[in-house]
Amino acid sequence: MRAINVFWKDLKILLGKPMLLITLLGVSALPMLYSGFLVEGSWDPYGNTGKLPVAVVNLDKGAQYEGKTMDVGNDFVDELKTNTDFNWQFVNAAEAEDGMAHNRYYMTITIPADFSQNATTLTQEKPVQSEIIFEPNSDYNFVAGQIGNSAMNKLKSKLSAQITEAYTRSMYEQVDTIAAGLGDAGSGASELQEGADKLTDGLSTLKTNLNKLSSGTTELQSGLKLLYKGAGSLNEGTGTLTAGTADLASGLSQLSKAEKQLQAGAEKSQSGASQLAAGLESAKDGSSKLTAGLTASEAASGQLAAGAQQVAAGLEQMLAATPELQDSEQFQQLLAASKQVADGSVQLHSGQEQLLAGSTQLTEAQQQLYDGAAALSSGGTQLVTGLGTFGDKLNDATSGSSRLADGAVALKQGASQLTEGLTKLAGGVEGLSEGAGKLTDGAGELQDGSGKLASGSGELAQKLNDAAAETASVNSGDDTVSMFAEPVKLVENTDRKLDHYGLGIAPYFLSLALFMGALVFTTVFSLRESSVPDASPMGRFASRTLMFVMVSVLQSLLADAVLLYGLKLEVQSVPLFYLFTLIVSFTFTMIVQALVTWLDNPGRFLAIVLMIFQLTSSAGTFPLELLPQWMQKVNPWLPMTHSIVGYKAIIASGDYALMREQIVYLLSYAVLFLCLTFFYFLRQNGKRTKAPAQELTA
Repeated sequence: MRAINVFWKDLKILLGKPMLLITLLGVSALPMLYSGFLVEGSWDPYGNTGKLPVAVVNLDKGAQYEGKTMDVGNDFVDELKTNTDFNWQFVNAAEAEDGMAHNRYYMTITIPADFSQNATTLTQEKPVQSEIIFEPNSDYNFVAGQIGNSAMNKLKSKLSAQITEAYTRSMYEQVDTIAAGLGDAGSGASELQEGADKLTDGLSTLKTNLNKLSSGTTELQSGLKLLYKGAGSLNEGTGTLTAGTADLASGLSQLSKAEKQLQAGAEKSQSGASQLAAGLESAKDGSSKLTAGLTASEAASGQLAAGAQQVAAGLEQMLAATPELQDSEQFQQLLAASKQVADGSVQLHSGQEQLLAGSTQLTEAQQQLYDGAAALSSGGTQLVTGLGTFGDKLNDATSGSSRLADGAVALKQGASQLTEGLTKLAGGVEGLSEGAGKLTDGAGELQDGSGKLASGSGELAQKLNDAAAETASVNSGDDTVSMFAEPVKLVENTDRKLDHYGLGIAPYFLSLALFMGALVFTTVFSLRESSVPDASPMGRFASRTLMFVMVSVLQSLLADAVLLYGLKLEVQSVPLFYLFTLIVSFTFTMIVQALVTWLDNPGRFLAIVLMIFQLTSSAGTFPLELLPQWMQKVNPWLPMTHSIVGYKAIIASGDYALMREQIVYLLSYAVLFLCLTFFYFLRQNGKRTKAPAQELTA
């Protein structure tokens, strides 16, 4: 109780001296001024960057991309004109250089002349990155340069999104063009399918006509075989006829020389006439067969000519209906061959008609010859009975037999030529039959190919139309383009974000201010002596400690009041904020009191050293992980570390459990150093002081 009386007496003396009271109040206000000025000066530096002058130099010349003008430099400048992050000054290169040299600008942003040109190389094999030259004026202010770096990264992201949006719009325009082209291609494929169907129908008609041609040539070949056989018989008959007429001529010659032998000659003539009749009978039969064969041949050749002409006409119709076949060499050869076959078949039919007419005349001549032979036979009979009449006509008969012999020779020659011609005709018809068969096979393959062409072109048309529909369905609206330009959007969760920089730095500045307030108090007031004469060591301990605690309370209340009501510092709990500040100030007071009480000025120096360690190692400005390893190890042992963590919990997070944990640490330090101060005065037990009142100050 007596120790408390020493405090009250010291306080009474203090209140009676205005200068000491003013000094006490000044020391009490020091943490308020220190923390208030520091927090207010750092309250929202990033919110006032709009006052920082920044030079912008646009040298971009623009470029052409996909037929459109691309002027990214001007677009960037327009973006800056609506941006209030800095005080943008749009100047030329010389003015920017002069402003940087004379510290009128904190940084310069230069857009090079090839900025837009480089931006158009994105889709090329070797794209060139567009560059923006950022030059901070660190000699003028280093922090402003760092702020500029952060702002430029944001502007770069916006500019990259704008460039990407331009490319994306161009890409979608090309997709729309492709969709239209696919639609046109699908329509063309449909038309191709229609043409292929017509080609298939034409080839079917061609194949039918070629089958008729092949069948007609086969029938013609059979008829020619019969005609050839009849021509052989005719040749043999004309040989016999020639021999008979020769004998007839010889007989008549002998008859005219020797009438005596007329009877024998008449008999021989009768015999020769009979043989002649028989030979002519055979010749007549052969001639009939020849006529029949030629008739069949003429009919077949007529069918052949008609079929060949139909084939040629069908090919010409197919060529007119399908213009694509005009470039086909094989089809042109096929058309030319069909025309040649048609012309040859017409000529063949004409020859067959002539041959049939000649055969008819031959048949008539043979009939006449046969009739003559019959008459000759009858006349031979009559000759036997009437040699008188025969004698008169003998000369005429001799002359007729000579002419008959000549006609027989000519007939034999014609029969030989007919046989030779029929042989050649048979060979040509055989080749025609073989060619018609190959032509039919080729027409079948061509028809199969045209069917595949129609099927394939139909499938192609379907695929192209489907592709056109799918391509046209691609969404190219502004939302899609924006999605491509900026596919990832950063959404910030502001639940743990502080509105102002001052809120984050206040725990550090307030802790530093309270420590500095405790340290300054030791330079104004004595911590060892009392103004009360003969005060005991315990009285001095109580007086000095209570006086120091009273000042720390005043410092805490003034500092908190200015921060809460002057700077509008927002905290999770105002009462807890006051309580924690009192504990922090009390802890720092006990630490400084113990050091100065024990060591005096060296103790003050040690307190300053401790403050320096805490400035760097308490993680008040930079994260703990960014500090050197030895500082990270010292950090948990520093009182300011726990004061900063506790203030962050009260101001920002509201983690009161963490705050209570820090209070335990701080009070542990306070009790420890209070005990050290107590031990110092305990050692002074038995001593008394007679210091005058002025010794209240150091």
